[in-house]
Amino acid sequence: MASQVKLSLTLAAAVLCAPALRSQTAPIFRVGVCTHFSQNKGLLPVNLSLIREAGATSIRDEAPWRSLEREKGRLAMLPMYEEYVDAAVRAGLEPLVILDYGNPSYDGGDKPISAEAREAFARYSEFLVRHFKDRVKLWEVWNEWDIGIGGTTPGSAETYVALLKTVYPRIKKIAPSITVYGGAMTPGAVQRGWLEEMLKAGGLNYLDQLSIHTYTYSATGRERTPEYWAEWMARVQALLRRYSSGKEVAIVVTEMGWPTQVDRRGTPPDIAAAYLARMYLLARSMPYIRGIWWYDFQDDGWRYSYNEHNFGLVRPDATPKPGYFALKDVAQIAGQAEFLGRIKTEDPEIYILKFRSSGSDVWAAWSA
Repeated sequence: MASQVKLSLTLAAAVLCAPALRSQTAPIFRVGVCTHFSQNKGLLPVNLSLIREAGATSIRDEAPWRSLEREKGRLAMLPMYEEYVDAAVRAGLEPLVILDYGNPSYDGGDKPISAEAREAFARYSEFLVRHFKDRVKLWEVWNEWDIGIGGTTPGSAETYVALLKTVYPRIKKIAPSITVYGGAMTPGAVQRGWLEEMLKAGGLNYLDQLSIHTYTYSATGRERTPEYWAEWMARVQALLRRYSSGKEVAIVVTEMGWPTQVDRRGTPPDIAAAYLARMYLLARSMPYIRGIWWYDFQDDGWRYSYNEHNFGLVRPDATPKPGYFALKDVAQIAGQAEFLGRIKTEDPEIYILKFRSSGSDVWAAWSA
């Protein structure tokens, strides 16, 4: 790690005497970052090169409905979407593409709730999946349906499940091997009961893995830390099991981050970097978590006191922030190593995690 980055984390290959630990062979875990290439933000070749160098394996971006169906009933691909998808694939990165937002030709541009709008959204989804069938294997249905976003008003869990029920079987028929993420909800959706309403409506029947956004940066004290985040994720899994006959439900975190703006909710860059490393490592101790996409890769602007300009791992000029080096340190372990277990100590705030990577033991240790 760069010498200027101070993390309360150590990573080292070592031979140590330790209790016998049960091996847990984890399913595939994706180390991802969110990008805004579809919004003409970020230098495509520069960012993709930096993303690969950091060890990430996936990018999350979008291809909004309104941009592809500008005339009602007529769908046409935009070259900019082709460009970022093809460039990501050439760079060895898996694109995760969001199917999202309204279209002014249907339901006044709001969320597609009417039968006509749902059908049109399904056609748009089919168009995209068919077009990128051999290049995009990861799809997410909408982005934060529970709140007003993308020019739309907040939506209920029931209307979201109705959309999933329409879209999911149709895109899976076109490309059975794709993975469809459903949910894409804010943390507030869990706290307000929106997630449970989605589960009651049968949402788990129309997705492959549940996606969720898990920001904690607005909280105070321990509740903003990755250790609290891990406990919160365990509670989410417990809720999911209540609606899956006790079976484990795969979760992906498609947005998470600690922005570094200078205000009450901001996190100093070195602490945000430590949180990133600890979060990815803790995620690997929970086998039901199948991936995390950090939001986002590049700062969206230079306003030092505005959170939306300070989520990135690199600045607007692509110079790295401390979080970039933290991701580079842990990406290989998070994405490829086998988690063996946690060594218990007398102090519950001491974390010692053991991994196996390339034939060597790797230990991650920190004090929360």
